[in-house]
Amino acid sequence: MTNIGRIRTVVLGSSRVGKSAVTVRYLTKRFIGEYSSNTDLLYRHDVTFDSVLTEVEILDTCKCSTTCLFDHIRWGDAFVIVYSVVDWSSFIEAEDLLDKLSKLKLPSYFATLLLGNKRDLDHSRCVAVDAGQELSLRFGCQFYEVSAADNFAGVSLAFHSLLRETRAVQLLRGLPIRRKLGVNSVSKVLGTIFGKNSSKRDRKKRPSLSI
Repeated sequence: MTNIGRIRTVVLGSSRVGKSAVTVRYLTKRFIGEYSSNTDLLYRHDVTFDSVLTEVEILDTCKCSTTCLFDHIRWGDAFVIVYSVVDWSSFIEAEDLLDKLSKLKLPSYFATLLLGNKRDLDHSRCVAVDAGQELSLRFGCQFYEVSAADNFAGVSLAFHSLLRETRAVQLLRGLPIRRKLGVNSVSKVLGTIFGKNSSKRDRKKRPSLSI
């Protein structure tokens, strides 16, 4: 088994969208219905996939100042942007976070997951699946819809998909040609790493799933 290091993951989003719920669900398989904290929480978790052991640090963030947010963005290698499908304002904030992230980080140096939570409350939905898909395409990130309350498998799949992409990005950063890699080049190499030979049209699409 190979150990390639550490992935720093930051979970961001507005209040009451279930950031802690999806984080704890992924780490422990348990669901926390009500959770309130005025401080950031850092979790450490070892993940093994494809015979590679990786230490994952997950920072579950609370509402913070702009300066604090920028510190989080500079710290992270991977980002989970959470919104609630029953709260349109949380979706707008997710869009703002994606915009800030794209301006502060080099595109080829991080991976992002846009995560719509509370899919179990579909009867009260304010944010359509298509809206999340379109936003993810705009910023070139992965997109999943899940219910932390109902389903561990969906949350786990979303996190593991993000971590796999982040690991690929880290490998690319170690290549001698890293300075020559732009966004399109990174996408092509990622496709090679995952064994995908797709058309130009297909490469514009990012993984998305509603579970």
